[in-house]
Amino acid sequence: MKYKITGTIIISIFLFNLKTIDAQCLDFVKTKGFEILNTEKYMPEGRFDAMMLSEGDNLTVYKSFFRGKTYRVVVTGAENLPALNFKIKTMQGKVIYDNTTDGNTKQWNYTSDRNQNLIVYVEIPATYQSQPNTGCVAVVLGYKVN
Repeated sequence: MKYKITGTIIISIFLFNLKTIDAQCLDFVKTKGFEILNTEKYMPEGRFDAMMLSEGDNLTVYKSFFRGKTYRVVVTGAENLPALNFKIKTMQGKVIYDNTTDGNTKQWNYTSDRNQNLIVYVEIPATYQSQPNTGCVAVVLGYKVN
């Protein structure tokens, strides 16, 4: 009985910490992500992807784009992380955008000529410190409001 109570307490603390991390990333998206998106001109998609990552990690996100709509893709990370590298790829793996050739910008505007799914691939460069930095990384998609 004693072990069941201890196990329940440990699991509860772990789940509480996960919710705290989610809340931190949610706040990060609402402040930094939506600011870069410019919500006066771009309506945020119904869902966004944000999670705690460390230097050396990567993230793959699949997004749907519809013909005739203009989109802004925002990829941003916490200030303690190095500049993020991101690529937009087709489902066949062809790179159609690479922010490293564009000054490591945090956004990309795109007008889709057809309905399609694209891959947003994000890399957090490793700085090879003894203790890698960890922080929230967010991918936000919005479409232009006319």
